[in-house]
Amino acid sequence: MWGRDGKPYPPSDVSWWETGLLQQENWKAKWIGYEEPEHKHIRESGAEWITNSDTEPPKASDKAAHDFRLKFEVARPVRRASLYVTGQDSASAWINGKQVLEAEPLPPWKQMPWKTYMTRDISKTVKSGGNVLAVEIVRYADRRGANRSETPMSAVVYLEADDGSVELFQTGKQGWRASLNASGNWQAIGFNDSSWKEAIRYVQPASGFETAELGNPWPTGSVKALRRGFQVGKSVASARVYATALGAYQLWINGQSVGNEILAPGWTDFRERVVYQTYDVTADVKEGENAIAAMLAPGWYSTPLQWFRQGYNYGQTPPALRAQLRIEYQDGSIDLISTDEHWKAEVSPILSAEIYDGETYDARKTRANWNKARFDDKGWKAAEVIQPHEPEIVWQYFQPIRKEKTLDAKELKSPAAGIYIYDFGQNLSGVARIRADGPAGTEVKLRFAEVLNPDGTLYVENLRTAKATDHFILGGKGGEEYQPTFTFHGFRYVEVSGLKGTPKVNDVKAVVFHTDAPFTATLKTGNPMINQLWSNILWGQRSNFIGVPTDCPQRDERLGWTADAQVFWRTATYNMDLTTFSRKFGADLRGTQVGTDMYGIFAPGTSSSNPGYGTGWSDAGVVIPWTSWIQTGDKKIIEENWEGMDKYLAAIQAANTDYLWKKNYGIPFADWLAPEGVTPVDLIATAYWAYDATLMSQMAHALGKTADEQKYR
Repeated sequence: MWGRDGKPYPPSDVSWWETGLLQQENWKAKWIGYEEPEHKHIRESGAEWITNSDTEPPKASDKAAHDFRLKFEVARPVRRASLYVTGQDSASAWINGKQVLEAEPLPPWKQMPWKTYMTRDISKTVKSGGNVLAVEIVRYADRRGANRSETPMSAVVYLEADDGSVELFQTGKQGWRASLNASGNWQAIGFNDSSWKEAIRYVQPASGFETAELGNPWPTGSVKALRRGFQVGKSVASARVYATALGAYQLWINGQSVGNEILAPGWTDFRERVVYQTYDVTADVKEGENAIAAMLAPGWYSTPLQWFRQGYNYGQTPPALRAQLRIEYQDGSIDLISTDEHWKAEVSPILSAEIYDGETYDARKTRANWNKARFDDKGWKAAEVIQPHEPEIVWQYFQPIRKEKTLDAKELKSPAAGIYIYDFGQNLSGVARIRADGPAGTEVKLRFAEVLNPDGTLYVENLRTAKATDHFILGGKGGEEYQPTFTFHGFRYVEVSGLKGTPKVNDVKAVVFHTDAPFTATLKTGNPMINQLWSNILWGQRSNFIGVPTDCPQRDERLGWTADAQVFWRTATYNMDLTTFSRKFGADLRGTQVGTDMYGIFAPGTSSSNPGYGTGWSDAGVVIPWTSWIQTGDKKIIEENWEGMDKYLAAIQAANTDYLWKKNYGIPFADWLAPEGVTPVDLIATAYWAYDATLMSQMAHALGKTADEQKYR
């Protein structure tokens, strides 16, 4: 190219582009995974939620005890027995009169994590012949002070005989007896329960946060290691890996980590849509022996979410990996190495990894070179081909989660013997990296908080049911380092305990990560207060852009609350280039319009695609596309969301023909947490409706939709 003066422009750097997997049929790889046999039995047990058949509400004003008994026979010697049980709100359990599980008291925030099984080893408690399982579910009065005569309970007794055979006794089968506020020694094996009634199947009444289906309280299990060796016999011209997961994954080629994404593929409604990533691994694939390996974690797919801790929100199948390595040789031929039944699987050293509760890593179980070629995997199991409900697989058109920086601790204090508090001087989202020494089996515990109590200990009450705790079990090799892979925390302070010696201030670092949208604004003034305010805004945005725009990064929500997002989006788009991230969240919002034209109060939905709707929250479906367009000029987000926005406004009008939004406004959050008084919901709803119509008129004009522009004016 030449300029007006006839002189050529200096040459630009060489660039290139290529297409990925554009159609679903381009995927030749299968979904694979691995599940601990015991957990698979529990998942496939068919256990149902049951309750007692009493219809009279209990007289107790604060709580009611819902009691259950099951007689079962152990016919052969047992080498392992486990109990899985839960119920609303808290569960106690006895085997043959011996208590094996004690109910937790109601915490100040009055929410219990009851939708995930609690597990107990009962191998030494069950006996040959007749046994009795007794379960008591304590149902606390709701916020209206009312008790209920029914409450859900689910349980499975797992028995593994010496010969390897398995027998299950689960709720939903015959034999369960139930009573309300039982008296006497009813947990004992000899108790006469003939006056008790047969337990019945529980049916959940639908509400704003609950659907008619309670979901499944299955355990999430450990992180799985997957691998496959393969031969390359020719010179490689290029190699690409296309990968995604129902869960979260990390990849390696010949021991080299692939990509720098965190918690990939991120968070979408896995029932409908999952994102895939593309990696250039040309430099990593060699002639001769090679290996591709992965770790597969629950991620947002099956980790328990929300304050009641519902797991497996997005499917009935365990986490699964889908990866396709495409090798193009110098002679033009192509090989595909895809996930299938030829892969090997094993439990990894990461024994648990949950978004809210943290990660447990046992360094003693580390297998050297497991992700490299020539590793002996003969003792590993065959990976299982998983057949989930097939979601649409879309490319990564928005920024993933990546590490931004690492922070040093500002201060180290010890408020009590063996307890060490690291202060990083800044609230953030991410994880802590720790270096520790000690004998094999030493368990180092890391807990996280945003503020301290007056005595210098962690204040964690605001975390509610989230444990926010990482466990590092040392391998005893000296100078060991650990950084969690499949969780994150919101914190300023890290409490470290379990060390054999006194740590140094530089033994723990904070690793900051967030959705990697580029920052677009800086500000520095001569006023320290304004500078601190600016810093607080940026750090708040960093900490709450973790795959979705969350309400908080620390407690048992961390959901894409839509009102929080829409009121902040104008500010957010000044601070970061959110062009593609806005489109991603727009797709999440559209995904909540399942079974209704109303947008959900958070996105993605969890146990239900639409978690309920409400004025000021649902309006994010209109406000966010408009804001992104106004800030960037990119009309694509309007085009993608127009149909959904139009349906939303039409649904409001259909219920409110007088143009006052008094009906069908959903959950009446409205002026949520107002310090004084209550603003009428219909006033706020009508104001938002008028605001949405104004924005729709402007967006219609931008798209040349003249009739729609006039309709919404």
